[in-house]
Formats: sequence, structure tokens, C-alpha cells
Amino acid sequence: MNEFLIGYKEQFTASPTEVKVNGKRFFLTEADGVYSLLSSRCPHAGFAVELENGELECPMHGWTFEVHTGRCHNIPSARLQSYEVIDRDGELFVQMD
Repeated sequence: MNEFLIGYKEQFTASPTEVKVNGKRFFLTEADGVYSLLSSRCPHAGFAVELENGELECPMHGWTFEVHTGRCHNIPSARLQSYEVIDRDGELFVQMD
């Protein structure tokens, strides 16, 4: 498991916000001071999920995802892959393979 620095939390003023980690695109979310990192790939066909008007949506089939958990609104058993974000004195880190 590798640990990656996402950035300083004060640089992220919107939630969700697009970030790059290890060259890949993710969505950083925050709710009540707890941060999560969500995949930008739809679990159905791997299509790129987009941030549209504050919503996470896969344009291939119109699936939308809850911005804090990644749970799919259309198919409740589907969800975006998520990663726990660690806050160390204002620096945000994530552990992933």
C-alpha cells in the first residue's frame, strides 16, 4: 500500500472537487470535517464520471452518485470506489495500491 499527498486542506474550497493522485483523476469530498476520495470511474462500464452542477454523473447511462459516499442513486448496490483520507495537521493523504 502506498501513501500519496493530495494537498493542503485549505486549498480545497468546494466539495466535491476534482483532484489528481498518482496521475489519476478522483473526487475529493468533505462532510463535517471528514474527507473521502472517490473514483472517477463508473462501476458499470468504467466510463468517466463527471462533476455536473454539484452532482457526480456518468454520461454513458445517466447514473448519478451521492457525493459523500459514492452510492449510486439509480442502482443502490453500485457505488464508486472510495478511499479514506487522512488529515495530518492540515495535509491530506490517501493510502492506495
